[in-house]
Amino acid sequence: MIGFLSFLLGWALAVSVFMQVFGLPWLSGAYAEQYPDLAGMRWPLMTLAIIGFCCVETGVVCTLRLLRFTARDEVFSSRSLRWVDGIIGSFLAGSLVSFSTIAYLDNAPAGPPFWLFVLLFTAVGGIGLALLMLVMRSLLVQATTLRNEMETVI
Repeated sequence: MIGFLSFLLGWALAVSVFMQVFGLPWLSGAYAEQYPDLAGMRWPLMTLAIIGFCCVETGVVCTLRLLRFTARDEVFSSRSLRWVDGIIGSFLAGSLVSFSTIAYLDNAPAGPPFWLFVLLFTAVGGIGLALLMLVMRSLLVQATTLRNEMETVI
């Protein structure tokens, strides 16, 4: 099960990097050609999108590391906490990128309202997921403490 999940996350990471390197430049170029009056938005929006992809990729890498800890039965250690912190940070950074994109589009000459809704949803969703991960982190800390106490007793 862990191997299959690792495979899926690795595949998602590869697709994300491909889109970041090839897909976004092509898409932004095609958009700039189709709407020349909005071509000035190409580079700022592409930069924000690339940063957003970096946030997603960071979260995936941290999750892959936690899966390796789980496979080796080392997840209940203090070393795994920094990877959980990385996931929390990637959610918060992604929310910040979404809010920044909303602010940019709000000051831009035009922008589809649907994208503003999607960006707002991802920003609020990222904050919600970060809060959920904070709860999961506190549970991991408690489980790690209990495991260490049980190892001391045994």
